[in-house]
Amino acid sequence: MKSVLYYSKHITVLFAVEELRRLMEKEDACTNTSFDGDHIHLMLESDYNESSFCINKLYLKHDGFAILEDHSDVWIVGKEERSILYGVYQFCEQRFGYRWVGFEEKIDQQYKNTNQIVQIQEPLFSRRGNIIETINDPSYINQLIDWGVKNGLNEFFFTFFLWDEVRSSIIDALAKRDLKVTLGGHSLTFLINTLQVGNTKTQNISFFAKDNSIQDLVIDKIIEICEADSIISRISLWPEDVGVSDSGFMQTYITFMEKLKTKITSRKLDVEVEHIVYNAGLAWNMLERDDKTKPSSHLDVLYAYWGRDYSQAIDHSNQEQIRAYDALIDWKMQTATKNKKITVLEYYSDHFMLSEIFPPLMNMINQDIQSYKITNINGLLNLIVPYHAKDPNSEMTQKYPWKWVQLINNYFYAGLSWGKDYNEASQKFFSAFGENGDQYQKLLKELEPILSKHTSWNVPLFPARLVDPEKVDYTGDIDSIINYLDNALQHLNKQNLKFDYELLKRQHKNNFSSFSNEEMINVYLYYLMQTLKMTKDNWREKQDELRKP
Repeated sequence: MKSVLYYSKHITVLFAVEELRRLMEKEDACTNTSFDGDHIHLMLESDYNESSFCINKLYLKHDGFAILEDHSDVWIVGKEERSILYGVYQFCEQRFGYRWVGFEEKIDQQYKNTNQIVQIQEPLFSRRGNIIETINDPSYINQLIDWGVKNGLNEFFFTFFLWDEVRSSIIDALAKRDLKVTLGGHSLTFLINTLQVGNTKTQNISFFAKDNSIQDLVIDKIIEICEADSIISRISLWPEDVGVSDSGFMQTYITFMEKLKTKITSRKLDVEVEHIVYNAGLAWNMLERDDKTKPSSHLDVLYAYWGRDYSQAIDHSNQEQIRAYDALIDWKMQTATKNKKITVLEYYSDHFMLSEIFPPLMNMINQDIQSYKITNINGLLNLIVPYHAKDPNSEMTQKYPWKWVQLINNYFYAGLSWGKDYNEASQKFFSAFGENGDQYQKLLKELEPILSKHTSWNVPLFPARLVDPEKVDYTGDIDSIINYLDNALQHLNKQNLKFDYELLKRQHKNNFSSFSNEEMINVYLYYLMQTLKMTKDNWREKQDELRKP
């Protein structure tokens, strides 16, 4: 086995050495072959450029890495420590055939490449990460952290209250991977209740403008949390998740966040601050900028449009999508003039918005990435929201494997936001499903435009969704909804899918690692069919109910 040489004792470089050795030993055991040669060097770009090894100096971008091979030596060179870790995983993927599709590590011999490797990789977006608001499951979060870095993510975003719950269980995993941590989200209730100065959402929204003493206490609390953990690199505190009709609210909120940034800077903390623009409760005045809302010279912007029809491109001619896209372009222009950055929040892994009629969004994510690249968006984050269980005792609640299902879109988001080729990402993804991979690829590509169409009803049914007919008094065209559900169901029925009911008896929402990817995609398709049937029946009942005199 090659000896691994390293030139830094930074915690992340030492972890990269540990991971490289572990993966080489595992590949050795799996294939009964060894990787011949002398040395693998793990180096920072700054060290490599000044070394005797350097022939041509490297000028890598943020998070970029280079893999260079000359005869029997390999150099994995990173712009920073985390970049070296990215390079290690890429090297193991190419040299040994590792695949990071699911949480498990698998070696696929058909993708093993023994040729010399010379390449430079740099990410498309500077921010690439998962937002986790409510999932108090440290084991799962640690799996996401490990999987996320293997797939090129560099950030994890937590609400303050979730960070308080899981911090001790995950901070080591974050630190040794040199990951960025953002805290914030809809956390005002938590922060104010922690201070015991208020306990209602009304107070939480209005305190921005009405009580400077509470503002100062909240700011001091945030600074206390930042000073406790140097891993925190950004604060992104959002208003509560309800619409605000006050036309002056956004400027008041931005002013508060600027006040927070000023205090953080005065304490010499290396922590960025951003404000969100988000149509909470479908309130457009919280997304669109009016004359009262002046762009900040001190804050970055996080843009989040809720209610998107995910069967349509971000610049589609749909009236609401036009408004949302125009707002994005406006905020991008404003941040550019202020030399600040803008990041888009997408809902690719949101099981509330996308529901259990969960659409694969591979093609749409690819379209989005290309559009955001052209628009010069700086970052792209993906929100993970658990399956929204209406009945805690139902079979769906006990068994629906949302943690596995959300990875379908998260995988494509992670790879494509790095800048990987879509066709290559698809090939690697579906190769994980064995000899039937091509069949599943064809099916999921066919299902995407069909299933994603259900999100077009999220706005007219808000705050309910298509799967919530019992929650609405909908007076629109219920026949169209029933026809949509029936057509989706018919398409699945035509596939003549065979389900292993013995497997379904053993399967539950948290044991997906016990089954193969092919078994899990069939579990996903099974629950998809069950949801479509049940939702169609429920809408027919709703229709009959509304027709009664």
